Amino acid sequence: MITIISGKGAPGATTTLAALAATWPAPVLLADCDPDGGDVAPGWLGQWVVAGRIRTDLGVLSHATATRHASAGDPATLGEHVQAVPPVRHVGLLAGFTAPGQHAAVSAAGWARLTVALAAFKTATGYPADTLVDAGRFGAVTPWPLLLAADLVLVAVRPTQRHVLAARAVLAALAERVAPHRMKLAVCATTPAGTHDVRAALCREVAFAVPEDARTADVLSGGRDGGALPRRSPLLHSTYRAARQLHSTYHRQPADPQVTNRGPHLLAGSTR
Repeated sequence: MITIISGKGAPGATTTLAALAATWPAPVLLADCDPDGGDVAPGWLGQWVVAGRIRTDLGVLSHATATRHASAGDPATLGEHVQAVPPVRHVGLLAGFTAPGQHAAVSAAGWARLTVALAAFKTATGYPADTLVDAGRFGAVTPWPLLLAADLVLVAVRPTQRHVLAARAVLAALAERVAPHRMKLAVCATTPAGTHDVRAALCREVAFAVPEDARTADVLSGGRDGGALPRRSPLLHSTYRAARQLHSTYHRQPADPQVTNRGPHLLAGSTR
């Protein structure tokens, strides 16, 4: 489980995580857990929401409601709340909140149950699926269980003074509860020189960096071209390499031989 979080200023965490999911080399669950409201469904997948292929009433909130009386997290409870992502069939989506304040309906125990379920989620064939979690902007309502249980916590940052200062504050807060080896940077909309400057300024290892790519960013954040991924994309080329490196590092088992990004491999419960 990899969780991404950012400081203020919208450095591009959600766009970067969507790109990482789209290029992941195995089944992956994209969980939109931003307490301030999910952007994946109305952004990247907006056309599919309008067409009724993606339901915004299924996701984090519906799972919290359905499991409110459960005493422990169970990956089997996620199936009815995960939806297939039409542009990339190996990705399942746990949609986020649709209105301000909805996060209040998910208690600390609710976040803990969801975290356990996400960490143990499996495909329809019973194969463990990786999970990419968008925890939104760090703040008072940040869902800490999703950070504490993650194999890797990525702090998204752009190579600007404002974003570096925001990331510095987030890293300082995380350092009190998250082991240093589990925290790295995702540098967004950058150049090699910009990435070098960010690494030097924050004294933290960079997990991966993605270049400025306005067209692809507009697809993943605004639903341009119906959310269809462009064939030539510097951003996706970078996340393609990063996804394979991260998968080989954190996925302890070999890839499912029945799964490739060219085939229709749906996650458990994502057959809608």
